[in-house]
Amino acid sequence: MSRPAILLAGFLLFTGCACLNRVPSAGLTPEEILEDLRAPRVKDVVIDSDTFNEMDDQYAIAYALASEKMRVLALHAAPFYDEYNDRSHSVAEGMELSYKEIGRVLEITGNAGKYPVFKGATRSVTEDPDGFDPENPAARNLVRIARKAKQPVYVLCLGMITNVAAALMLDPSIKEKIVVVWLGTNCFSNGSLSEFNLRGDYRAGQLVMNSGVPLVVLPASGKTGEGTQMLSVDQEDVKAIRGNGRSAVFFRSELPHDYHRTQGNWWHILWDIAAPGLIAHPEFFNLRVIPAPVLTDDWQFAFDSSRHRIVWMDSLDPDGVRADLFRCISLLP
Repeated sequence: MSRPAILLAGFLLFTGCACLNRVPSAGLTPEEILEDLRAPRVKDVVIDSDTFNEMDDQYAIAYALASEKMRVLALHAAPFYDEYNDRSHSVAEGMELSYKEIGRVLEITGNAGKYPVFKGATRSVTEDPDGFDPENPAARNLVRIARKAKQPVYVLCLGMITNVAAALMLDPSIKEKIVVVWLGTNCFSNGSLSEFNLRGDYRAGQLVMNSGVPLVVLPASGKTGEGTQMLSVDQEDVKAIRGNGRSAVFFRSELPHDYHRTQGNWWHILWDIAAPGLIAHPEFFNLRVIPAPVLTDDWQFAFDSSRHRIVWMDSLDPDGVRADLFRCISLLP
């Protein structure tokens, strides 16, 4: 048996993923996560971002860097690829482009060289479930951070959750030190699991959902308008970013123009600002504790009340999150 296969088998055995039963409790309970989110201390965070995919990641990174409520320990480049998305042509290219874009955001915000940045996975678990090699710099760094952590580390996953799945394969015990905040899946009312981040590496999503890692899920969209899709902005909204510094100009005008390649009217959903928004202002989020839903092999939700529990977001206050985002970006040089 190859080393990747041994690691995957060991991970499944440790977490109970193979049979979808209860998994051993580890780390913070969902109730403790809710209590810890409300605690006034500054939270340690790792940002795992498919930064080149859309313009929301850049806003999310800037939000986290500028917020007084969190301390960024590292930034990890997440892969992305979708046959309907022309921003990358492979999982590996998506990760490389994201790695470069993280560097650009750090440079623009006056933070070049101040934060460690690590490359992530170049293949998805879905591409080769039996031969997936979890070794990559981002996964290894997350293991290193977790092992040294003196307080819970919030891992803000803004894209495919491949890097976190890889880190859990390398060392399942890091469940005791981290809380994963994932923008993945859709709201239950949507009826479909064809959401971009989950679709990019469905198998990794299954592994993390089944692992028992302390988990907060921020779903994307629902038929009745809930989810992170509520975080839309247009060219009038971003005028709330004050100042004439490089960061303010970039996020108020240059980034939208660069992404949309037009000087006309534009609007965009800044899905990913939900993750740092949760850390900064959990009171803006309607959260509840539920049994972890099963992500079935036919791309459906299934429910089992005996499953381990996670924190699930039902809705959020988009005005509150947007206002704090704009305030924080205005603080950057």
